[in-house]
Amino acid sequence: MAITIKDVAKKAGVATSTVSRTIQDHSSISEKTKKKVRSVMEELGYQPNLAARGLVSKNMRTIGVILPVSDGTVFKNPFFLEMIRGISKACNENKYMVALASGTTQEELLESIQTMAKGGRADGFIVLYSKKNDEIIEYLHREKLFYAMIGKPYEYENEIVYVDNDNKLAGRDATNYLLALNHKKIAYINKHADQMMSAERLLGYKEALLLKGIEVNPKYILEEKMISTNQKEKIKELFISEQHPTAVVAGDDLIAMELVYLFKEFNLRIPEDISIISFNNSIFAKMVQPSLTSIDLHVAYLSEQVVEKLIDLIEGKQNLAIKVILPHEIIERKSCKLNQTAF
Repeated sequence: MAITIKDVAKKAGVATSTVSRTIQDHSSISEKTKKKVRSVMEELGYQPNLAARGLVSKNMRTIGVILPVSDGTVFKNPFFLEMIRGISKACNENKYMVALASGTTQEELLESIQTMAKGGRADGFIVLYSKKNDEIIEYLHREKLFYAMIGKPYEYENEIVYVDNDNKLAGRDATNYLLALNHKKIAYINKHADQMMSAERLLGYKEALLLKGIEVNPKYILEEKMISTNQKEKIKELFISEQHPTAVVAGDDLIAMELVYLFKEFNLRIPEDISIISFNNSIFAKMVQPSLTSIDLHVAYLSEQVVEKLIDLIEGKQNLAIKVILPHEIIERKSCKLNQTAF
């Protein structure tokens, strides 16, 4: 049976990532540890695979991009597509390749990442999401692999390189935009309740209302993984009721677009009856009628920054945890209007 990097790591009493970095002659590994690992490699007759040889010669440098668990819908989401495009562009400019890690279950995704890591197929990883109790982050952290995140981490915040927007402020700004248009009954509708960015935006939404002396109505907050038939009924019940909201903060442009079509089914006009503001400023915000007022998170710059910071980590130019918070801006279009009913 062929000797693997795992065998070397076990014999040397180190992590597999330490063996990989020794093969790369990385500055983060001490000379004492390198000598020990190389001695075990020689003793076992271990020959690094082609990927590892490429890492040594600098001819093959790869960053693994980790997508959230999904049945495939993630590839239809313009936010992730734009993020992947931006990361690919930044990697190409730095002569790195990109490998995607995806899965329909947490177990499948973890297995994909482990295969890449143990086979020396990636120098480091970019995680495109942040959620609670994530086995992926635990694995990357435990194995001491190089990784960076898009989004504020739930764990290890002071030990991780991450790039993000101030999502609480973005949620507050979105809500304040509607409040300035004299809307007081504002709903918050989202699909990604388990993700950090959603939790932060919801906090911002609540803060904005409370600062205006408006009580947060739990009936106005709808968060589920998808707008199912059951949720459609909840939305219909809410928006045809006597105390219906006059405006919505939508979790992203895709959700807002679904709401536009739903409201048409309910004979509600946008923005005459309901105003909508969303996030991402994607192509869908421009395509849907009426076009959506949306918060631009500057995804291209997010992508560029996370690649730059991860490469600095990989190449030993930076060993400290870094957080980069980027600005956002509201792009006004035609989905919001001054609320006349309150006058």
